[in-house]
Amino acid sequence: MEGPEFGRQLRELQDTIVFGIGCFQAWQGIADLDDDSADALNRYRGFFLPAQRSLREVALLQFSKALDRHRGTVSLPNLLSAAMANSKVLVPRAELADLENLERRLAANDDLVRRLKSCRDQRLAHQDQRITKDTSLPFGEVRQLVEDIQAMFNSLSSWHNGSTISFDGITRMSESHTREVKRLAEAERERAHPEFRGHHT
Repeated sequence: MEGPEFGRQLRELQDTIVFGIGCFQAWQGIADLDDDSADALNRYRGFFLPAQRSLREVALLQFSKALDRHRGTVSLPNLLSAAMANSKVLVPRAELADLENLERRLAANDDLVRRLKSCRDQRLAHQDQRITKDTSLPFGEVRQLVEDIQAMFNSLSSWHNGSTISFDGITRMSESHTREVKRLAEAERERAHPEFRGHHT
């Protein structure tokens, strides 16, 4: 792989991660609700229940893709493999120890990545099949994985051309817009049912 193609794939991977983060934050925002918000959104459960599930599943699909080792996938492991095979051209700012450390960080997530892949292959893509593997994905583990993915991506990007991406803006925007949707739902509930006015903090 040459430098321009490596850069193109980094940008594609960035898009995958950004999309996953946006879905993940929006899902968290409508999954972790206080009583007032839950009551307000429940008035539109025909939308919010499928939206909540869809956001979670799309987020997990994106993170699984970002960590997929299948040949041909634009992912962190595959870009790292390319970088290690041609480090002077693709990641001139990296030392061998840097690349080896990143490889260890990826390996440390192997169990969670396996569960993500099982979730993708069985629970998401083939919902009519019986699930025979452990696909449990505790929220805290996924949250930590999201942070690891961001850090590992920025390591590769900085070693390639000295640039990094601030993912905080994506997180803040998704959080802000999800709060606004909840606020609008609460306001509509209060308009339709004035007895609820002033109940939420």
